[in-house]
Amino acid sequence: MTTRILVADAVATARITLKVRLASVCYDVVAASCLDEIFQLVDQQRPGLIILGSSAGDSSAIQIGTALAQDARTSNIPVVMLVPPAQRLAALKAGATATLPPEVEDHMLMARVRGILRDAEPCRPAEFGMAEAQATFSHVARPLIALIADNALRAQKWRKLLATRTNCRFEVMDPDEALGAATAGRNADVYLIAADIRGNGDGLRLLSELRSRQGSRDAGFVIAIAENAEEMAAFALDLGAGDVVPVDLGGDDGAGAVAMSLQMLLSRKTRSDQRRAEAQRNMVWAMTDPLTGLYNRRYAIPKLSEITREALLGNQGFAVIAIDLDHFKRVNDNYGHGAGDAVLTDIAGRLRDTLGSTGFAARMGGEEFLGVLPNCCDTRAAKTANTLLHVIQSRPVTLPHVKGGEICVTASIGVATVAPLQCDGWPDQVARMTLERADQALLAAKAAGRNRVICSRAETMV
Repeated sequence: MTTRILVADAVATARITLKVRLASVCYDVVAASCLDEIFQLVDQQRPGLIILGSSAGDSSAIQIGTALAQDARTSNIPVVMLVPPAQRLAALKAGATATLPPEVEDHMLMARVRGILRDAEPCRPAEFGMAEAQATFSHVARPLIALIADNALRAQKWRKLLATRTNCRFEVMDPDEALGAATAGRNADVYLIAADIRGNGDGLRLLSELRSRQGSRDAGFVIAIAENAEEMAAFALDLGAGDVVPVDLGGDDGAGAVAMSLQMLLSRKTRSDQRRAEAQRNMVWAMTDPLTGLYNRRYAIPKLSEITREALLGNQGFAVIAIDLDHFKRVNDNYGHGAGDAVLTDIAGRLRDTLGSTGFAARMGGEEFLGVLPNCCDTRAAKTANTLLHVIQSRPVTLPHVKGGEICVTASIGVATVAPLQCDGWPDQVARMTLERADQALLAAKAAGRNRVICSRAETMV
């Protein structure tokens, strides 16, 4: 879906011109002339980006930006302010995501818009009564900023200008050192790179290399551009730079804005890292049994199909082991559910240890467990199942909150193996049939008196 952009400027010609420029590259553009109209359009249209012209009614762009940053409806919408370079620091402090000069050329405007929309953080519509305060800078203590300049003297000048304005560590690197550190996992949080290091545009090639590396791709990047190099600046933004700055950082007057930009990139990186970590945790929780730490049924079934597919492609055998604890209901009835949880957790650990690092263990529900052994023959499968049977019954489980409480546990186990070249079918079908065979063997073990292993007779599956 095309991103909707809201442009605001009190001057009609400027507003219309900006709208036409953006619409020419197929953005959905709406326009406002003052703060009230901005809020009205935000409520109705929910834009993905707001661009503030140099004039917006009775307020300046910086005043408008401050109001937007403080309102829950707009605090998470990125804002670009068109202000003179002298006002860049004030605009960033007011909440601007980025600034551009009012006379910005098309290629630079579009590159900046593309970059902001690419890096835009997911935002949620504000809920009534749940307004949030404007986000503040938040990142790891003493983050590392790598300085990669065209010469050592310039890198030291960068360090001097930024060290008193940010609470960061700085390390001067050359391109080879930066790539070597990234490959070794010693990544900077932000890289400040000169566009021309040893040759014309090689800083941009370094940017591309670092963004392709596993460790450094999530860092922030700022490219220092020589004067009158707008095309290179636009190219840097399209390559993934979070900002472009003058190669001299604007001297003492401009260094404050550069430091502010670095702080914004560090905060964005921290939030992105937190979202990735949360997504990873949610993924682990979704496929893990919270009691035992084993995989759950939701994950185990497709994983079995995956193991089956790999076995069929590699002409290898595999084994499925179904385990059910005997008379488990008695544990809960006689000792309580806390004791039952202790038994399940303990047996899960024994199952995991018995299968080893090459095996796959899951809790299928209740007192039922599953083990899968890739690249396994029927002899090894039977031996592993009998070892598991012995491990379960040989040592009692200690019960919590029961003085001197221990309980002996046994299990019924069913085993089904698939030999190399034995089956001819779809992996999902083979996996399902093998699991059914293991379940049938498990039922046979229970019917035969429990506390035993029954191996399913191998069958040709078509």
